[in-house]
Amino acid sequence: MTDLNNTTPRLIKVFLFGSCRVAWLLLCGCASQAYAPTPLSVYRQDAHLSTAHFLEAAGTTPAPIKPKLASETQEFTLNQAVQTALQADPRIAAAFEGINQAQADLLTAGLLPNPQVSTDIQLMPLTRTFTVTRQGGPPQFDFNVAMPIDWFVFGKRAAAMVSGAKGVDVAEADFANTVRVRIAATISAFYDVLEMQAMLELAQENLDNLAKMENIIRNRVAFGGVGTIETDRIRLSIFSSRRDVHARELDLAAARNRFRALLGIAEATPIKVKGSLEVGNLAKPISIESALQWAAENRPDLASLREQLAKANADIKWEETKAYPAITPSVGYTRQFQQQAIGYPDADSWMAGVSVSVPLFDRNQGNIGKAKSVYNQTQLNLQAQLVDLRAEIDQAVQTFASAYQFLTSDDPGQLEAAKNVRDKITQAYELGGKTLIEVLDAQRAYLETYRVHISGRSSYWHSLYQLNAAMGKEIVR
Repeated sequence: MTDLNNTTPRLIKVFLFGSCRVAWLLLCGCASQAYAPTPLSVYRQDAHLSTAHFLEAAGTTPAPIKPKLASETQEFTLNQAVQTALQADPRIAAAFEGINQAQADLLTAGLLPNPQVSTDIQLMPLTRTFTVTRQGGPPQFDFNVAMPIDWFVFGKRAAAMVSGAKGVDVAEADFANTVRVRIAATISAFYDVLEMQAMLELAQENLDNLAKMENIIRNRVAFGGVGTIETDRIRLSIFSSRRDVHARELDLAAARNRFRALLGIAEATPIKVKGSLEVGNLAKPISIESALQWAAENRPDLASLREQLAKANADIKWEETKAYPAITPSVGYTRQFQQQAIGYPDADSWMAGVSVSVPLFDRNQGNIGKAKSVYNQTQLNLQAQLVDLRAEIDQAVQTFASAYQFLTSDDPGQLEAAKNVRDKITQAYELGGKTLIEVLDAQRAYLETYRVHISGRSSYWHSLYQLNAAMGKEIVR
């Protein structure tokens, strides 16, 4: 009979070779796979704020924006500004990554648990050789496979997938709300730049008019028509006008910087906007109740809170399934090397078993209570958001109604009349028929009238888009 010591290295080699082969197969089968997020589903509400929605709302298709050098001035229409913000704003892109992360969580929730493989070699001789006369062992090789099934029996995997799906819905609603807020800010910044450009042009026009008046006064002083005190007076007005021009330049620079940031432009690229503050057909105001109804149906932030509420409810059920025990059945194969150890033929056998955790103490009580608290917290957040929404809608409706009333009651000939009065008084002063005080008063009246004209139209466009943003959809147009 061959000595068992001669067979021991062979058993070890068989054990090591078999274990390595099994490990290699498992690693190949469990290799990480490339994850490709599923396409973003169309938002359930009609209030999804996609590129197509805003371009359709604007009524035209923007021309593609050609890349320019950093030194070249980029000009944006409203449609191009919205398109650029959607494509280049890093905050919008960052919000979209939240959807990819939620979809990855859903993918993880749907994965089956990995099987557990164990292998060993037992009862090997330590201090002496096993023989028929000096029996021991016999040595044996074991290979066991275990697979948990509690994810299926108690619905743990299904509950996790429901929670993950609700998480995707929350991420989509949050993304839609980010787009709503950022695009509303872009539109507001666009009209801020238009307003500041108009104010700067008006301030420059006022400075030019005062410079012309200075020449007229110098001529009259030269001919002895007026005293030099009027020269000093007009200089003071010119100094004040120059300060106003400088202040308007700073306001325009601030508006452009804010606009550039919303477009996602990091370089110091000169930009300008192309548009007009003039209003063609006035949109009529709507009631507060109608606006509230539209907002409740279309606001993505409200939809997000509702989805968070649904997810919190799903999380409660998921945590409750975790209270059930873990069940892991297993099967195994055993090879006993008896021939040389005890004189009997080598034998093959199998085994089956199941391990079950006993939830005597830990039944996931803490996480269940936490999930219920999150559900209550989300309910309160939704109620608070509805209260805030009422105030926001009320303010937006009243602001737009005020801007609408201002434009409907505004005399379209008022601006032209102020300009005519200024020009006629200036001509009369040049001929000696009016005083400098009257000229400056007429100039000041024209300046204030024009400022009100610009502010009124800017307020109309700001309040119009702000109201639509507050409702989550372009209702007023």
